[in-house]
Amino acid sequence: MNILYLADPNSIHDIKWISFFSEKNLNAFMLKRNHHDPAKSVHLNKVIPVGSIADFSIFRFYRTLSTALFIKRILKKNKIDLIHILYAEPNALWCLFRFFFGIPMIVTTRGTDVLKTIPESFEKSTGINFLVSRLYKKSFLNADWVTGTSLRQLESIESFSTRKENMSVVRTGIEVRYVESDTSSFSSVEGPFLLFPRYIRRLYNHEFCLDAIEQLPSNVKKNYKMVFVGKDSGDAGYQSYLESRMYSLRDVQFVFLPLQSQEAIIELYKRASLVIMTPKSDGSPVSAMEAIACGAKVILGPLRYDAELYKDYVFQLNTWSSNELTTLIQDALKAEGKRDIKSFLKSVDRRMEMDKIYMLYKKLLKIEVQ
Repeated sequence: MNILYLADPNSIHDIKWISFFSEKNLNAFMLKRNHHDPAKSVHLNKVIPVGSIADFSIFRFYRTLSTALFIKRILKKNKIDLIHILYAEPNALWCLFRFFFGIPMIVTTRGTDVLKTIPESFEKSTGINFLVSRLYKKSFLNADWVTGTSLRQLESIESFSTRKENMSVVRTGIEVRYVESDTSSFSSVEGPFLLFPRYIRRLYNHEFCLDAIEQLPSNVKKNYKMVFVGKDSGDAGYQSYLESRMYSLRDVQFVFLPLQSQEAIIELYKRASLVIMTPKSDGSPVSAMEAIACGAKVILGPLRYDAELYKDYVFQLNTWSSNELTTLIQDALKAEGKRDIKSFLKSVDRRMEMDKIYMLYKKLLKIEVQ
């Protein structure tokens, strides 16, 4: 089996998916977009890079046709059996060439792509957005299969594309072996702390959390450090704003960590008194899965997360109110921790989730499943 992944070599989620399949009995090829920073790209063993492409463009349609021909040559040269797109915006548009490429295509969505970015083109009334929305609708209908990491994503896709069949939920999942391993030597923070693990991007809405932290009673501020992760790894302007906010709260102890290894972030989850994440848009967050699996108490924002997965394991806001978050933090700190998570682990085991995709490859390629 030869699989071509249209993927971001800088995305930890893409890397997790491709690394699983590259260890299987298949050949994994990766095609990236031109704007992906090659200096930061992760090079995976057994994954064959085949270049980069310009984004699908309506205005530069001759360039788009040329790119489609370039992809076709890659398919022929490497005897590709199937194309797997690992983020829908904008790569799903290449499904418009599904019948020109002549092989099955799978689109995997992650959250913001089909919950926010693509639906916005359907909501705006300008001529260009009307055309883009129709192209996205056709693209999703052309795909042989669509997977999303949450049921909410599939509902959104059905809403804007009218697609109803050959869709399934496949979560990125977590490496249970990391959670169950001894990571105590990776401890980097002493004493009780609240953990804000999402990276420094505006989407992750850290200023909302800072508003809630500012309103916490003095005993909480005194007894708990506030730990943020991802220093110097994201939006520099946004980081500068957040740091100025942190410095202004002189009665709060902040710890601002750089990017952490998998083992280090797992140890942070295990040791945290509370884990808080309130992004403006989200799919089925791996960070929340990992935190729950580590026995942490978790607060999520008022988004539509899959109830069957998270309902019994998290504290969730009802509104975008920093006052409500302040109150919920205090309630969660007082609540009992450590719940039975055996059934939860079964539903988020990455290897079981990725096996669903592997079986899907075989199904679409009409390979007999052993």
